[in-house]
Amino acid sequence: MDSVPNTPPGQLRRMAAVWEQVLKKGGIGPDDSFFTLGGQSVMAGTLVRAAEERFGVRIPLRTLFEHSRLGEFTDHVVGLALPTASPAAPPPDTVAPNTVPPDVPLEMTAFQRRIWLAEQIDPSVRNHVPLAWSVAGRLDPDRLRVALGRLVAEHEILRTRFVDEDGGWSVRLREPWLPPLELLDLGEAPDDTSDDTSDDAADTPGGVTEWLEAALRLPFDPESGQLLRAALGEFADGRQVLLLCVHHMVIDGESIPVLLAELDRYCATPDRPRPVVQYREFAAHQRGQRDSPSWHTDLAYWVSALEGASADTPLPAPDRPEPNGAFRLPLPAGLLDSLCAVQSEHGVSWFMVAATALAVALHRSTGLDDITFGSPTANRNHPRFAELFGPSLNTAVLRSRVTADSTVLDVLLRMRGEALGALEHQAVEFDDLLNHVKPARRFGYTPYVNVTLNMNLLDDHAAVLDGARLTPLLIDELRSGYAKFGLTVTMVQLNGRLIGLVSHRGDQLGAEGARDLADRLTGLLTRFPEVLNEPVLPRG
Repeated sequence: MDSVPNTPPGQLRRMAAVWEQVLKKGGIGPDDSFFTLGGQSVMAGTLVRAAEERFGVRIPLRTLFEHSRLGEFTDHVVGLALPTASPAAPPPDTVAPNTVPPDVPLEMTAFQRRIWLAEQIDPSVRNHVPLAWSVAGRLDPDRLRVALGRLVAEHEILRTRFVDEDGGWSVRLREPWLPPLELLDLGEAPDDTSDDTSDDAADTPGGVTEWLEAALRLPFDPESGQLLRAALGEFADGRQVLLLCVHHMVIDGESIPVLLAELDRYCATPDRPRPVVQYREFAAHQRGQRDSPSWHTDLAYWVSALEGASADTPLPAPDRPEPNGAFRLPLPAGLLDSLCAVQSEHGVSWFMVAATALAVALHRSTGLDDITFGSPTANRNHPRFAELFGPSLNTAVLRSRVTADSTVLDVLLRMRGEALGALEHQAVEFDDLLNHVKPARRFGYTPYVNVTLNMNLLDDHAAVLDGARLTPLLIDELRSGYAKFGLTVTMVQLNGRLIGLVSHRGDQLGAEGARDLADRLTGLLTRFPEVLNEPVLPRG
């Protein structure tokens, strides 16, 4: 406690409890840094909101990045003078009744409308989310079926029908339904199905890949209200894998831990329903935010941030369209540890480091001094929606501008500001922003974000289900088939290791161009602490 003499020990313990809950780590001390504990940008918002509730003060998000150690963060928060009122009750129109009749139309969120529109324009598009876990222990198929049925019954999003009526889109609820659980005989197991962190995916169980590929090819019927498929595979030696395929209109990455926790609860207490926050409440909350003074402030921020930016970051397209592609970046096993010093010194998350490396690679590949790319953000910082089941994604635009004298460190500091600005002004949906700024559009290209950096924390998706431990499986082969953007870079944190995954659309970026960009990105990430003073663009 001596390192933070201005902070009463009791307050430090209160703050440590908040950090330990959000970061899922015990024994956090005053000198521990948010970044070295595995903190990242999305988690920062959750931690700040939780600290606000615990201490009754407004905390700017930047505070955590400027005071990243527990002791100094607590000291700063305790010194804040602006009390906040108790969390206000939601407006009456956002409090949903316990049940909604099937004939009552509800509202889609902007994210759902964008996903549905993409499939209406191009029926070959598949916005499916494939999920796979190895099972340590044993899942009983009958208990799992019951749990899936309870999940659908209690979470309306999984029995939501997406209806096109007279040119207008709406959603309606259907009665509960029981998802079929397909039982797969997978034969002999590979040597290791616990996780897949090697550079090739040779050990991925063939039957797993086949089932998921088939599930991805088969379209869902949005009007059916049945947008979930499930299978339980078993090997000859008794080991199991759990497989799900869910439409993106009803799930996102932040929903996956909720899904697993709820399935575990239903396995344990299938006959004890409890009130849950329904997705229609989140949709009503988003609608209520639109056109508020804070919403207009956020819109003004984004309009200013994109002023003069090109809507397209050009990629080296092949002479003739090529097949889509996907591959891993050969990142070293100790990369996360090597970034800790940079993160602590400059108050950045590893996502900001990855964003910097991608920006520099794009600058060098294109020769442009002004580029943009996108990144999904989870718009669920409101405590009421912390355990929401359903997609809460928004898309943030990150912009990088350099001069002839700019260094990699200059880009890092700018990316820090860009990422924090995006988190602080995320109330405006990406679609609303596009409708306001009206950028030039090209078929098959998404303005500003046709290059996308995605953060996927698979560590958070490991869970216990009915006494068995589930560990996520990475299956690279699936990524090329559903490439949505010209280039997508996904950074996955699994078992303490950072894994980079690249997918690209072959009509916009050929295999050679993708490999060149990937090599630049890998080199920057691998040597990041040493390249900070390098110029971004060649001099002379």
